[in-house]
Amino acid sequence: MAYRLIITEHADKLLDSIMYHLLSRLKNERAAKHLLDGITNIYDRLEENPQQFPFSRDSYLASKGYHEAIVPQMDYIVVFDVQADIVNVVGVFHQLENYQKKL
Repeated sequence: MAYRLIITEHADKLLDSIMYHLLSRLKNERAAKHLLDGITNIYDRLEENPQQFPFSRDSYLASKGYHEAIVPQMDYIVVFDVQADIVNVVGVFHQLENYQKKL
């Protein structure tokens, strides 16, 4: 079953902010490319089978049906929910952030 992937405007803005930080402040093009490649890979996997990713580690978010996908070899996660055949990406965060309050 193929899922339709929806990236919310909020998630796009969060990713833009992370990319700005990596590129403009840290001047780390390699990390920015690695992050984008990792997120692209996660998005592809979400379209195929979003259930392969666990529910959020945060019990409140998990109770609301949110899942997390960790970007390999990075400290970033993609937070999403699944409604029938639609996957809604609601945010991209650093794992140390209190992202529950930012959703």
